[in-house]
Amino acid sequence: MSYVFERLRVGLEKWPKDKKWIVDIPSGRYIKLSEVESNARKIASAFTRLGMQHGDFIYFCTYEMAQFYQIQVSLFLLGGCVRGCHPATKPEISTKEMQDIKANFAIVDHETIGTIREAIKNVGFPVQLISVGEEKLPGTIYYTELLEDDGTAFPEDVKINPQTDIAIVINTSGSTGAPKGVVHTQRSILAGMLSEERVLLIEDSMMELMTNYGVISNSLLMHDLCHGITTYHFTKFEKEILIDQMLKYKPNGIILYPHIAAWLSKQKDELKEIREKDFLRTFLCGGWVVDAHTADTMSEALPNTYFKTVYGMSEAFGVSMKINGAKPNKIERCINEDREYISSGPLMLNVKAKIVDLETGKALGPYCKGEIIVKSPSLMAGYLTEKGKPPSRDSFTEDGWMKTSDLGFFDEKGFLYVVERITFVYKYLTMITSPAEVEAILLEHPDVLEAGVTTFPDPEFDNLAKGLVVKRPGSKCTEADLVKFVADRAAINKHLHKGVQFVDALPLGTAGKIDRNALRRMTIQN
Repeated sequence: MSYVFERLRVGLEKWPKDKKWIVDIPSGRYIKLSEVESNARKIASAFTRLGMQHGDFIYFCTYEMAQFYQIQVSLFLLGGCVRGCHPATKPEISTKEMQDIKANFAIVDHETIGTIREAIKNVGFPVQLISVGEEKLPGTIYYTELLEDDGTAFPEDVKINPQTDIAIVINTSGSTGAPKGVVHTQRSILAGMLSEERVLLIEDSMMELMTNYGVISNSLLMHDLCHGITTYHFTKFEKEILIDQMLKYKPNGIILYPHIAAWLSKQKDELKEIREKDFLRTFLCGGWVVDAHTADTMSEALPNTYFKTVYGMSEAFGVSMKINGAKPNKIERCINEDREYISSGPLMLNVKAKIVDLETGKALGPYCKGEIIVKSPSLMAGYLTEKGKPPSRDSFTEDGWMKTSDLGFFDEKGFLYVVERITFVYKYLTMITSPAEVEAILLEHPDVLEAGVTTFPDPEFDNLAKGLVVKRPGSKCTEADLVKFVADRAAINKHLHKGVQFVDALPLGTAGKIDRNALRRMTIQN
C-alpha cells in the first residue's frame, strides 16, 4: 500500500478536496479520497487492539462497497488478508470458507448477518462480527466505532513481503465446477493495476456493476486511488435502474458484462438521451465475450464513446485491452471459420500469452484456435488449499505458464480473440461449436434482448442446441421465427435443433455472468 498511498498524496495536492473515491448505489454512502489514508490508520489501529496480526484473515459477506473497501485497505497495512462471498451464499458454504482461512472476523450488513450467524455456529472457533451499512447491528462492532480509534495502536514495524504475503482470496465464478479460492498477493494486485492503467484511461469517474469480492473491483479501486477517480458501485444491480443512475451521476466510463451490454444496446430512446448528454467517453465490456452486433450497435448509438472489450480473469487480472484511439471508433475484428469475432486488443503491459494445441500443447500460429496460456507478474499464487499450506499450482505448467481453460486465437498483428470456455464448447457431428457463436446470432434479431444457448447429448449428432431468449415486451416473434433466423445465417452445427424457449430472465451466477448449468436445468424443467 505504500506505493498507492504515495500516489494518492501527490494527487490530493491537485484534486478537489471533496472528491469521492467510492459511492454506493443506491444508498449514496461514500468515502472521500482525502479520508482514505487517515481512516486506514485508525481502522488498522482498532483491529490491532482487537488482536489482529500479520497474516490473519477477515471474511466478508455484504452488499456494501464503500465502507468495506476502506476496511480492506486498512487490513493491507497490517499484512492482513480478506476473503469474500456473494451475499446469497448458503451458510454451510460460508462455514467451510471461514474454516479454510481460519477467519476470526466477519464483515456483515443487515441483510447478511443472519446467514453468517448461522454459518458461525459450526465454524469451531470464535468469530467477531463487524457491521457495515446504515446502522450498527446487535452483537457487532460497527464501522464508525473502528473510526473512533485514535490510531496510536497502529504498528509501525509491520514487515510485509509483497511477493509472498497473501492479500486477497477471490472466489471463482464456478462456471466450470465448484468455486475455487484464487490467492493473490499485494504484488499481484499492484501489477494488475499497473498493467491496466496504461489502457483504461478513465478521466474522472467510473460506474461498475461488478461484485465487491471480484478481481475487477480490487484492481479498479486501487487504480482509482492512484488517479483520483470516483467509482459508482451498484451494491445490488437491477438493470431497470441502470440508465437512470447513469443519467444522474454522468460517469466518464462504465464497465458492464456483455449480456447487459446486449440488453442496453436495444434501448434506443435511452441511448439517444445518453448521447445527447455527452458524458460517457469509455464503454468497457468485461467478464466474457461480446458479440459483433452489440459492439457495432453501441458504437453507432454512442459515436463519442470509445467501445472496447477487456479479457481477464480472477486468476490473472487483465490480460488484453485496446487503448482508446481517435474517433470514429475502430473495433478490431476478423472472420475465422465463418464467424465474426471482436478482439479484446493487444496484451497489456508485462503480460505474455500464447495459443497452444489442446492435445499436444504446442504453440500455434495466427488464426489457429487453441487454449490461451498466460504469464505475468499479476498471476495468482495459486488456488487456496488451507491456511498455512502453499497454494495449489496445478493449473501451471512446469515453466510457469498458467492454463486458462479458455479457447482463443491471435491475428497477425498480435490482437487476441477469445472464443469460449473450453468446457462449454460442444460437438455437432465432427464440428466444434461454441454456444457464444449461436448467442451472437440470436442477439442480431431486433426482438431479442438477451440470449443463452445450452446443449443436450444426442446419440446420432453428439449434441443438439437449444436457445433461451428474453424477448422485447410486446414482441410477436415466435420460436419458429428464431429457429429460422439462426438457420438462415449459420452452418448446420449452429442451428437450434432443440428449438427456443422464451424466459423472463436468464439465470446468472454469483459473479453476475450467465450461469450455463442453470440454463440447462431451466430447459430440463420446461
